[in-house]
Amino acid sequence: MMKTSQPDIIVTSPDGEYLIIVEVKLKDISISVKNAIEQLKHTMASIGCSVGLVVAGDRVILLRDSLEKYNGESIYVVGEANLPDSLLPPADEQWKGNPAIEFESQVQRWLEKLKLTASMDNFPSDLRNLLSESIMSLLQIGEVRAGGPRWSKVAR
Repeated sequence: MMKTSQPDIIVTSPDGEYLIIVEVKLKDISISVKNAIEQLKHTMASIGCSVGLVVAGDRVILLRDSLEKYNGESIYVVGEANLPDSLLPPADEQWKGNPAIEFESQVQRWLEKLKLTASMDNFPSDLRNLLSESIMSLLQIGEVRAGGPRWSKVAR
């Protein structure tokens, strides 16, 4: 039995409901992507979130739960798209030197920026299609934040 992991980034509604959960992996290695997808499916099922994103290196993978079966058996991969580096804002200064947390911070800042501008004009068409209106709507009504504490070098 896999223990429930904590998502890296969450988007919650004003009343605290999980709208989107995000799993972030620094490198795009097929094995780790497969593991990230399985981990995200498990987390989505355990916390009752029907939309998930895996951001692995330069790939974004969208998962959705059709809610036809329980226990996450109806969670499927909708599709994937490339995420160009040029779309990612710089990471927070405090995470410099920790590549994994730095990348997670960049992805969070990208989602926050997307929520504010809602402009996908400079996105490649595959990414624009993947994120579509439904994902953008969830981002706009929700609050984007870290799924748990990130420990900086200063805190150690």
